[in-house]
Amino acid sequence: MRSIRHALPAGVRRLSAAVAGAVLITAPATAANADDCDQTCQIDWAWTAQRQNALPRTAFYDAPDPLPWAPSGTLIRAKTTSDYVVEDKPLEAVRVLYHSRTSQGRDVAASGVVLVPQDRPRPAGGWKVVVDAHGASGIAAGCAPSLMRDLYHGNQMLRFLEQGYAVVAPDYAGLGTTGRPELLNKTAAAEDIAGAVRSARRAVPGLSGEWVLWGHSQGGGAALGFAERQLTRPVPGYLGAVVTSPAADLPTLAAHVATTVPYGGFAPLLAQGATYSDPKIDVGRLLTPVAVARMDGARNGCLGVATAVYADLTGPALIQPGYSSDPYFTRYLRDNSVGRKRVAGPVLFLQGGADTVTPESVNAKVAAELRSTGSQVTYRVYDGLEHDTYGAATGIDDGAMADILAWVRARFAAR
Repeated sequence: MRSIRHALPAGVRRLSAAVAGAVLITAPATAANADDCDQTCQIDWAWTAQRQNALPRTAFYDAPDPLPWAPSGTLIRAKTTSDYVVEDKPLEAVRVLYHSRTSQGRDVAASGVVLVPQDRPRPAGGWKVVVDAHGASGIAAGCAPSLMRDLYHGNQMLRFLEQGYAVVAPDYAGLGTTGRPELLNKTAAAEDIAGAVRSARRAVPGLSGEWVLWGHSQGGGAALGFAERQLTRPVPGYLGAVVTSPAADLPTLAAHVATTVPYGGFAPLLAQGATYSDPKIDVGRLLTPVAVARMDGARNGCLGVATAVYADLTGPALIQPGYSSDPYFTRYLRDNSVGRKRVAGPVLFLQGGADTVTPESVNAKVAAELRSTGSQVTYRVYDGLEHDTYGAATGIDDGAMADILAWVRARFAAR
């Protein structure tokens, strides 16, 4: 339910693809090869890579305490920064802190970044906007993409900037900011997206009123959740969404990652994120004692660390019967699934045929169900593409980027 978008340094290309691919690859090539690097070694390497890609969390991310109520999307503060480096080039951005809402409607601060092309003048009418709903990065404050030197998947953001679009990238409330991230909660994520659009226009003059939404994995589910919301609480200027390998059918995906090597690290992230959203959910009823004892890796490490920490646990060694039967957890998964309600379109739904995280067999049913609701959905499967790019595998966003850009261009041209 995340992006594994980073190429491996030469010295660690033979590490577990899932562990190495999930880590933010900026660490030097000092790890041993797979024959020499056991799980402890891989965990240490994952922590090192995370720390080296991290930017300092400053007071910018601290919301006023108490937070005075304001409408969703109200800008709290903005700051220009040149901290980011993408494809070996510095990238200027504007950090934003803004009011959003939790799934229960509570006012909460959320953060994100806004990027505009630096190589051309602003076009007449302003920069057309692509809103980026990112894939799962973890549940610790430091797992906010805006606190990562490479913006987590800044290389793909760069493809949109090269086309002359601005990019608005929310972190999701609780990542970066104080609070608890409601992982895969579609209501909370939709609010973060809506608030990011509004606050970006206040922070960066010259943005167009027209925008499209792009979401991958967890972000694909968030984008579909926003498209549901758009039918009843519209945000002006929305022209449609591209979703790639979305986390949509959560009960099926939760079972899949918990029983499929090497994706066990998703289970504790999902369990803890669900608990942050609904305190009636008890992590101890969902995970085994062995898994619970390792929760520091899930609560404080980002996805690469969690993947390494839980790499040896799957099935009954990882989850208890409550993982599939606890009434509060099963309700959380059911209520936050997407694809069963009509969405505001059009939607371009792209799926990797070789995806091992969100399998094509699952998402084909989601796409069919969406179409049955009357939603305007174009569904395409790309043979051989994985969930993300790692090692020799090409992920759906990289492999289909030309088609994504063409669809976005057509949406703006249709206005």
